[in-house]
Formats: sequence, structure tokens, C-alpha cells
Amino acid sequence: MSSSTANPQQEPVLEATPERLLAARKAVISSSIGAALEWFDIIVFASFAVVISEIFYPEGDPVFSLILTFATFAISYLVRPIGGLVLGRFADRRGRKPALTLTLFLMMLGTLLMAIAPTYSQIGVWGALIILASRLLQGFSAGGEFGTATTFLVETAPHRKMYYASWQIASQGASMALASAFGFALNTYLSEEALHSWGWRVPFLIGLLVGPVGLYIRSKLDETEEFTSRPPAKSPLRTLFANHWGRILAASASVGVATISVYMILFMPTFAMSNLGISPTAAYLGGILAGLICLIGSPLVGRLADRVGPRGS
Repeated sequence: MSSSTANPQQEPVLEATPERLLAARKAVISSSIGAALEWFDIIVFASFAVVISEIFYPEGDPVFSLILTFATFAISYLVRPIGGLVLGRFADRRGRKPALTLTLFLMMLGTLLMAIAPTYSQIGVWGALIILASRLLQGFSAGGEFGTATTFLVETAPHRKMYYASWQIASQGASMALASAFGFALNTYLSEEALHSWGWRVPFLIGLLVGPVGLYIRSKLDETEEFTSRPPAKSPLRTLFANHWGRILAASASVGVATISVYMILFMPTFAMSNLGISPTAAYLGGILAGLICLIGSPLVGRLADRVGPRGS
């Protein structure tokens, strides 16, 4: 929600010196790795919704248990706007680099809670409350990550700003493909007993182990020249809502429509296995393919937007 992203086409185009091009490439790599890790941690939950519903909500109707699981998943998306406002304001006042570090740290904390959460058989409903707290942290973090990382990429890029910003979406495609790949591999090669006892925790533990790498990479980033060249905004939210209502509504509608497809892609493996009797192997292949299309297609659309404008693309 950083206010400086409200109208990227009006931002001055920096001279594309070798130093600025190198900084832009470093920004893409570091931001994309961190974003992919964050989105992987938040998306992989849906890939194991059936298992999570059985070990955290085992009482009653299996369908109702699955509904509770996806309701817990939805919580992370409901708090994303709050995270975007709070962490976006922090980024406008303190800088993009500290905000990106904070979002990754919060995501790691939420992932840790998920990875170590005791199941229903161990502590009853408290296990479900722990994963609820995990989802709240992850959703809050993801809300701040999206706007701040995109702002960081746009401000760092000396030219082709839409192309560089598109890697934020591409990283989500990578996360989607990777989360589906874990669902495919673990459901294919582990027994049901192993998957329920420890296998479902593997993706969260891997994400947790990779987290420090992301923190290290982001610690080496330089603050954007645009942020350091002018005083921090005193009231970024007031400026945003006072001057950019049209862009807020247009951007919110665009992101909302696009996100529907993400929800469908994440839910379809669960629906295919639970309602259609399709094997996990086939069900997760669709998620892998969709993620790869997003990963490859987003930079192509970013290039198009730089040529014809975001509205035209």
C-alpha cells in the first residue's frame, strides 16, 4: 500500500547506467526469492488441506472439517489488507529495506508455528488455534510484502518498471508450482500414515530453513534512491486516500479478480481428490502447470505493459 506506487508512470525515469541496471537485477533476484519463500509458506497450506482437516479438525463430518480448514486458510487473506496498510505505512516512513526484512521475519514466525503445531490428538482444539495464529501472522506479513516489494522493484528499476514489477507476480507463480510439487511428491511417495504423522510438516520446515537465506539476501540490499532522496512521508495513508481513490478502487478490483483464479487453482486439487475421486498425482499436476504459466507469463505481460502502458495491457 505504499503511496509511491500509486502512479508509477509519472515517476521520473532514471538513466539506465550499468550500476543502476545491476542494482535493479539484484533487486529482482532478492525480492523474488524472498517473495517466493513468503508466498510458498502461505500457499502450501492449501496443498495439504485434506491432511490438515483430518489431524486438526477430526471430529464430526469430514466435509465440515474441510470447511473449517479452508476458513482458517481464508483468514490469512482477510487480514492482508490490514497488513498492507500497516506495513506499507511503515515502509513509507522507515524505508523499503526494513519493511521487507520485517515481512520476511513475520512470515518465518508464522511458518514456525505451523511447523511445530501439536495436532488435535495431542492438545485438542488448541492445535487449531495455533494454526489460526500462524495464518494471521502469515496473512499480515503477505499483505505488507506485496505492496512493499513491488514498490521496491519499481523504484529501483531505471527503466522497464512494469517488467521489473512483474517479477513479484512471477514469484507467486513459482510458489504455486513449488507448493503443488510438494503435494504431488509427498502424496505419491509417502504412505498415508507417514503423510499424516510427519510428512505434511516437511514443506513448512523447508520454508523455515530457507528463511534465514532470504533474510541474509535482503540485509545486503541498498535502500532505493527515490526513498533516500526525499523526506519520508509524514502521513502516507492520508495522502493515499485523499488523492488516489480512483487508483485504489481500480487496483483493488484488478487484484481481486486476479486472485479469484489463485483461489480456484489452490482449491481444485482438494476438490478433485475429495469429490471427484481423482488421484493426488493427477490433481497436483494442474497446480504445477498453472504456477509455471504464471511464472513465465507475468514477465511477458510486464514487457507488454512497458510498451503499451499498464491500462492497455
